[in-house]
Amino acid sequence: MLDHYQLLHTIYSIVKEDPQPEQYACRPRELILRQFQDWSFISEQLRLLEEEELVVTEQQDTLIIRITSAGLEKAKDGTNLVWE
Repeated sequence: MLDHYQLLHTIYSIVKEDPQPEQYACRPRELILRQFQDWSFISEQLRLLEEEELVVTEQQDTLIIRITSAGLEKAKDGTNLVWE
């Protein structure tokens, strides 16, 4: 699976049980703990996801990551995720 889609799946696994998953404010530490990757690598993958409009990021007191409806659909339908 391409790395940025793996990250999308990780974000989806964090937010999927929330009643409003698109409003869930995912924080970097949640991704670091689940991905076991360096923040610089995760940050680059987030940029790719943001370019595809699958997530949006917002700088508040810390970085906030939110999955978009397109991101939810892509993560739910794992057949759209590209495998290498």
